[in-house]
Amino acid sequence: MSPRGGHIDPDHPLPKGLSRQALRRLLGWLRPYRRAIVLNVALTVFLTAIELVVPQLLQWTIDGVIAAVRDLAVAGSAAARAAVVASAWRGLVPVLGVFVGLFLVAAVVRYFEIRRTVSVGQRFMCEMRERYFDHLHRLSPAFYDRWKAGQLIARGTSDMEALEDTVSWAPNHLVSSALMLVGVVGVMLWKDRVLFLVVFPMLPVLLVMTRRFRVRATEAWREVRAQTGRLTANVAESIAGARVIQAFAREPKSMAVFSDLTDELYRTRVETERVQARYMVGMGALRMGARAAVLLVGAWRVGQGAATPGEVAAFLAYIGMFFGPIEALSNLYGELIHSLAAADRVIEVLDERPEIVDRPGAVSPPDFRGAVTFDGVTFAYGTGEAVLRDVSFRARPGEAIALVGPTGAGKTSICRLIARFYEPQEGRVLIDDWDVRDLAQEALRRRMSIVLQENFLFSGTVMDNIRYGRPSASDAEVIACARRMGSHRAIEALPQGYQTEVGERGASISAGQRQLICFTRAMLADPRILILDEATSSVDTQAELEVQDALRRLTERRTCFIVAHRLSTVRRADRVLVIEDGRITEEGAHADLLAAGGRYAAMYQDFIRSE
Repeated sequence: MSPRGGHIDPDHPLPKGLSRQALRRLLGWLRPYRRAIVLNVALTVFLTAIELVVPQLLQWTIDGVIAAVRDLAVAGSAAARAAVVASAWRGLVPVLGVFVGLFLVAAVVRYFEIRRTVSVGQRFMCEMRERYFDHLHRLSPAFYDRWKAGQLIARGTSDMEALEDTVSWAPNHLVSSALMLVGVVGVMLWKDRVLFLVVFPMLPVLLVMTRRFRVRATEAWREVRAQTGRLTANVAESIAGARVIQAFAREPKSMAVFSDLTDELYRTRVETERVQARYMVGMGALRMGARAAVLLVGAWRVGQGAATPGEVAAFLAYIGMFFGPIEALSNLYGELIHSLAAADRVIEVLDERPEIVDRPGAVSPPDFRGAVTFDGVTFAYGTGEAVLRDVSFRARPGEAIALVGPTGAGKTSICRLIARFYEPQEGRVLIDDWDVRDLAQEALRRRMSIVLQENFLFSGTVMDNIRYGRPSASDAEVIACARRMGSHRAIEALPQGYQTEVGERGASISAGQRQLICFTRAMLADPRILILDEATSSVDTQAELEVQDALRRLTERRTCFIVAHRLSTVRRADRVLVIEDGRITEEGAHADLLAAGGRYAAMYQDFIRSE
């Protein structure tokens, strides 16, 4: 739940007023680095002061050379000319010495400035990436129902990267440009007020241009970030669904959607660069106009004896230094807008709050007996129609409960409520005698395992994936668990057995092998409550028999909930709950329900005929 009110639509453009909030948040995140940033800025201030001195050295050099040439022209004898040259060198050598000294000092300071600034920026970005990734792990499943994986990837990668340059260099460039601008204006006023008044009328034009650029650049960069996020989301979705796209020959349609998104991003990016280009061209025209005006007026003042050539040359240099910081500040503003648009998108995810949170004083029992009770539970996803209506039942410790019924009846929702991925709107779900809302989530899920129809395998070996359920387990314990579960034979048949690399999402092994590995992973965790949601749907008949035999041996001390459309999986369950339209319509042992001749008996007969 976003603190800005309600859930935010990930595809909806961000409100325009968020950049200030993003800036405040960004400054807050940077607060722990303030000492390092202040030191980096101090180095930048020192470099700026050196730059302000250079035009003055230029003035002294030019005026000294011109004076020497003038003296040479009037010198009569060779001795007099030699004396003039010697005097000129005595005046120029200190200036050149100061220039070389400043150059060497500036080079050393610049090296340390770059090194320290990059180090601070990278440390900050490392912390931000960890903050974002950790936050994603804390969010409830309902969050992932609303957001696409590609949207989250885009905000954790490209949007995060957009912050890097601004975070690293913005403080240095901001202080340097502002100090340079103030310093140049002060020096120009001190050196020649007349030449400064030649430049001054251009300032209002510059301010108007900058304001218009700021407004247009803000809108343009917001749209660029939004378009980039939509494109990344489409790419991630297309890659994940590549087999489905090919199976239904939908490549042309998929490509058409992608082309539309790339075209939109192209047009938006081109418009952004067009806004930037117009501003830069305008700035260049103003700069050239200012230099031309100073050159003309300066030449006239030299002719009048009111200024020296060196002063005019220095003033021209200061003109470049005057417009340079303004351009730098404009570019910095564009980068800042770009970064804040990206920060808004990152913050939008970071501001999402888990819907399932531990209550103050949540209980963390060391173990459970495994009793599960539903007491008048009514549940709906979000504001939709209820998928469970006044459901009540009790599973005794060690009892195997089969949940059967048509698709959409509410079987999986019951499992999700047991795991507390969601919470009911009415009624209670109890583990032993505790309401699950009073239990710490970590304690609850530590003693619970879930095997789904589409289970996820991480990149790595089969051994690594099985051990994910209990990282401290030895290789021997993993293999022993696989033997008990009936998956050892299938795993040994893989090219490198337990050391076989499964590839991304387990793509290098079959669906049945993935299910067996996931089943073994869940069992290795030694849960008190086991949830099997269509867990054997991808396992062949022989393997299923092995799993069923293992399951019968292991359920003596585990409470099991088995969701399956293949009713062969539920025959040995202690009790069967028939779920229809969110309600329990029949309940009893397999044999008793067959004898009753009700809905379960009809479903079972349909299953026998289909087999």
